[in-house]
Amino acid sequence: MEIKPKENETLTPFIRGRINVIQSKDGYRFNIDSVLLAHFINIPDRPSSLVDLGTGNGIILLLLSLKYRKLQLYGVELQESLFSQAWRNLQLNNVRAQLFKGDIREIKRIFRPETFDYVVFNPPYHPPPEEHTADEKSIARYELEGRLKDFIKAGEYLLKPKGRLFFIFPATRLSEAIITAVEKNLQPKRYRFIHPTAGEPATHVLIECLKGGKPGGELVEKPLIVYDEPNKKVYTPEVEFILEKFYEGEKDG
Repeated sequence: MEIKPKENETLTPFIRGRINVIQSKDGYRFNIDSVLLAHFINIPDRPSSLVDLGTGNGIILLLLSLKYRKLQLYGVELQESLFSQAWRNLQLNNVRAQLFKGDIREIKRIFRPETFDYVVFNPPYHPPPEEHTADEKSIARYELEGRLKDFIKAGEYLLKPKGRLFFIFPATRLSEAIITAVEKNLQPKRYRFIHPTAGEPATHVLIECLKGGKPGGELVEKPLIVYDEPNKKVYTPEVEFILEKFYEGEKDG
């Protein structure tokens, strides 16, 4: 069966062609947030399971398949168009993962509690404008079909005791992210703030939480600076490395 993009889609080589991503021409397209989040995930490469909530076109699953050979991958996506793209992307890149079409607000319909070692999500975090349409891009971008509290609640339900949650969120809503996580027994343990340039405030923050963890022992990693020269779109060496190689090492086979 030949896997190829539809008329309204493109095929994008990424990580020097190590993966190829089918995505919409005018709808949702993955951005650097998902790539930095996948890079932020740091777990042992041993038999374990991870689910990506709101997987979109599956970009995080594709990236993690390069990094972890023994990780069982799962994804949940609400929109039919993105679910189709994710399924085809997995086939196109020979990635073993299980996809489920469904609403993370009704996660109990899909999985039993305490099923996963790890949960990851890059949620829609923009408040919807007064005038909007519920199209593919809007649902992926705006808080129309799920807010942070819905993703956190689903993550707590899915994680095994001492399981870990990874997500990205606007730095301007950091207190909301921390409070919401702690209320669901998910203790933040690691942070990394993302800055457009070295002289600008952080715009986003990467967060790792431990289910059932105790307060304290939190690690704030060095800032992640995106651009050396923003006007010329010149990335810092670290971000250029992430976008070019993603991680040290190669996937066997």
